[in-house]
Amino acid sequence: MEQGIIEIFQQMVTLFIIVGVGYAAKRLNIMTDDFDKKLSKVIINLSLPAMILGAVLTTEELPSLENILLTFGLACASYAIVITLAYALTAIMRIHIGNRGVFKFMLCFGNVGFIGFPVLTALFGQEALIYAAVFNLPFNFLVFTIGIIFLAQDNKDSSKVKLTAKKLISPAIISCIVAIICTLLNIHNIPVIGDAFSTLGSLTTPAALLIIGSSLACLPVRELIGGARLWIASIFRLIVNPLVIWFVFHFFVTDPLLLAVIVVVSGMPVATNGTMLCYQYGGNTHTMAQGTFVTTVLAIISIPVLTAFLKVFCI
Repeated sequence: MEQGIIEIFQQMVTLFIIVGVGYAAKRLNIMTDDFDKKLSKVIINLSLPAMILGAVLTTEELPSLENILLTFGLACASYAIVITLAYALTAIMRIHIGNRGVFKFMLCFGNVGFIGFPVLTALFGQEALIYAAVFNLPFNFLVFTIGIIFLAQDNKDSSKVKLTAKKLISPAIISCIVAIICTLLNIHNIPVIGDAFSTLGSLTTPAALLIIGSSLACLPVRELIGGARLWIASIFRLIVNPLVIWFVFHFFVTDPLLLAVIVVVSGMPVATNGTMLCYQYGGNTHTMAQGTFVTTVLAIISIPVLTAFLKVFCI
């Protein structure tokens, strides 16, 4: 377990280094706002869909159909819970319309791919990734439907942007649907094709982190950590959400590993693709970048705390 905590810390440091490079690149005019928007478009429409498909097509083993359906159902239920909490918390904190969608997004969607998967591997071994891969399927679908709807509420004029079904049909959504079908049909471990998608998808994480760093460079240093509302939302994202999920699910989820995976995934920092989606759909990029930065810093403390909790009450 101690070795796992060290690996988690190393993963966080890796993240901060790449964010720092993006920050420096904006300060040195290597990256610009226009470049960030264009790179975001490339990631959202090309590399991210490839990463979603590659995750399924390169998986060597999938759980049984029964476990897949159970994990998928639990994932959907957990998102129903956190979405409800997000609406409640933003209403209680009286977040104004220009930021309300971004706060809801931050509360609902965590960084499962870049941080969640390595954390689960360090804590529980490769077996946990099988559950995590299935659990991530509804995340990919919801972040490009409900997540986009959240962010589109917060354009620069603080007015709502109308989204049609046609606008929501994107390469990412199509790749999510294909990934779900492949999982249900037990189609996986496809040589060459899977590797091609996975290689293209590997662009997603470093590019997203560069964009986050570049977005933070637009803010004065004193504003990087945000305000009180952002910190309250961050604590909910990292601690309250996973504890609520544990309390609800521990009554009927008998597999301790599955329960631990669900809880840990629910306590990840804000998803890195949130900043890119803000560029695409008019969300508050600065607030999203702040939330991503703050939750990632706090995760260095919150993940070990969550792990200690699970060691006592779950595994």
